[in-house]
Parts: sequence; C-alpha cells; structure tokens
Amino acid sequence: MPADDHPELLAEIAELRTRITNTRELYREVCALMFFRHGLTPTAHRLYQLVRRGSMGTPAEVLRGFWQDLRERSRVRLGHPGLPDDFAELGGELLASLWQRASERAAAELESLRDEARTAADQAAQAADAQRRASEGLRAELEGLRLRVPALEQALAAASARELESTRELATTQGRFASLTEMLRDSGQEMQELRQDLAKTQRDLARAIGEANALRVQLALLQTRGRRPPPGVPGAAAPGQEDLGLDPSA
Repeated sequence: MPADDHPELLAEIAELRTRITNTRELYREVCALMFFRHGLTPTAHRLYQLVRRGSMGTPAEVLRGFWQDLRERSRVRLGHPGLPDDFAELGGELLASLWQRASERAAAELESLRDEARTAADQAAQAADAQRRASEGLRAELEGLRLRVPALEQALAAASARELESTRELATTQGRFASLTEMLRDSGQEMQELRQDLAKTQRDLARAIGEANALRVQLALLQTRGRRPPPGVPGAAAPGQEDLGLDPSA
C-alpha cells in the first residue's frame, strides 16, 4: 500500500503521533484506524513503515494482540442471545479464518522483519569490522610516522646545515669571482697599454731601420765614387784611418 494512495490515513497517523507517546499504544491505534476506518488490513511491515518507532518486532507483537482482541470481541458478539445458530457458526468460522490468515501473515511479516534485522545486523557488523581494520591500519601507519619523526628531524637539521654551508661557500666563490673579474679587467687594461707601447716601439724601430738603410745606401754610393763618408755616418772610417775596403753591399 503506497503511502501516497492514502493521504488521509497519513494525516491521521501524524496527528496520533503528536498525542500518543507510548509506542505500543500508538501501534494499536494505527491498527484500529487502518482496519475499522479505512478498511485496510494492517501488517507488521506496513505498521513499521507508517509509525517508525521501536524495534521492528514491536508492530508484529502489537498486531498479534490486536487480532486476538478482535477475535475475542467477535465471539462475544456472536454469542448474543437471539442470533441464529447458523449465522453464529458462519460468522465464527469467518472471523476465525480471518484471524488465522492475519496471524499467519503477521508471523510471516515478523520473520521477514527478523531476516531484515539479521541482515542489517550482519552488514553493520561487517562495516564495523572493516572500520576497525581500517582504524588499526591508520593507527599502525600513524605509529610508524611517529617513530620516523626523530630521524626526519635529524635529516632536516643536517639538510639545513648543508644548505647554510653551501650558501657560505657560494658567497665566498662569488667574492673570489668578483676579485678575479676585477684582476682580469686590470690585466686587460695593462695588456692594452703594453700593446700600445709595443706598437710604438715597433714604429720607432721601423723608423730607425729605415734611417739606417738610407745611410747604408748613401755610404755605398760614396764608396762607389771613391769618396769617404762624412764623419759620424755609420760605416764611415774615422779621420786618419784607411778604408778597410768593406763591401758596401754587406
């Protein structure tokens, strides 16, 4: 019986829930409401879905009491003076059959609820066991991490010391590099000056060689003409000395 098909029943049950705090009394009232007012056969499973109080075995027990009470009241009415025997017998059999079927259905519903409860309990136990194993694994992992903390702290301290030493060495190396760069710059300037001096010396030497060659040519011409070179000219004989007869082309 879908709940949406009986909105009036749901509204009345909601009103009963606000007035009745006793769980068993509330189930009995819902049984009477379904059977007498709405013409519905109550079942333990449906009662639990509508009320949602207590354990799943509570509605089955209340339902058995409801049918038992109904059967006893029906017997009293059937035993009323003046009721024909055939009607009394037929009504008694009908109510007995109804009560028997209701009892069997209630027992089946109760067994189904018990199966569901056992299944839910097994699932809950499995979930709890899995949670316990997971918790134990996490605790073991946490303990392992806790034991590793001192070693990790020592490794971190050693790494920090190495980093500090590397920073100092880098600063020293940078200072040396700056000094070498300055020295290289000074050496470059000195090399440039030396190159300039060398170029100047080479120019002076070339000029001197040119002048010496010109004097040698003049000397050779004088010797060819039989004249002595003037004093002070390279290759010329001093006054009072004879010509040594040197080869002017030498």
